[in-house]
Amino acid sequence: MKLSRLSIAFIAMILSSSSVANDNVDVYKKEIETVIETFRLAIINKDKETFKSLFYSESIPWIAVFSDEMVNAKRKVKPDFPRTVNFGRFGPPVKMISDRDKQEEKMWNIKIESDGYLGSVHFNYSDHRNGIKKAFGTEAWDLIKDESGWKIVSVMYTVTETPQIIDSKS
Repeated sequence: MKLSRLSIAFIAMILSSSSVANDNVDVYKKEIETVIETFRLAIINKDKETFKSLFYSESIPWIAVFSDEMVNAKRKVKPDFPRTVNFGRFGPPVKMISDRDKQEEKMWNIKIESDGYLGSVHFNYSDHRNGIKKAFGTEAWDLIKDESGWKIVSVMYTVTETPQIIDSKS
């Protein structure tokens, strides 16, 4: 009899601690969702200060991996067109915000993982300039949580330019 009461108490304790852990994961995910939305709106609103504040430093890896379709088209004109580029070596992430063009990055199928200290985000995206879809692919971020909140420490993404863009630049 004592054993069964002890077993029930133990199971109840595990279930309740599991529930608390799940609640925390939901909190972390909501916090990271806020970073994603802030990122998206900062691009649309050309809010460079807010955009800068989302990153751990001004020299993070910002790596593009170009699709076969895009590389093959580009290499017809420029045979040494690269498969990958670390845009982080050209300056801080805020440089991606255009001063003149209207920009928007649309995101969907967003998946977030976090333990409260580290986070990862993976999603599909399409890049729009002046209302025209220029490129699309998948994107992944790594994040850390410091005293001031969640910060992006790396960005990796695949790129396929839309056919009219490839054709016009090839």
